Amino acid sequence: MEARKEKVKQAIANEKLEGLKISKSTKKTLDEYVAGKISAKEAAQQVYARYGVK
Repeated sequence: MEARKEKVKQAIANEKLEGLKISKSTKKTLDEYVAGKISAKEAAQQVYARYGVK
């Protein structure tokens, strides 16, 4: 779980460096990933679906 937390922390930091902000719904998805409730693939699918990305 610690590795997942670090990956999410780095991803959020990268978004901030690019001037972007993580939405509340995406943060919730990332929290579920960190907690081990969903896989990385499931997290990506949720975010892609949310924004209409294929």
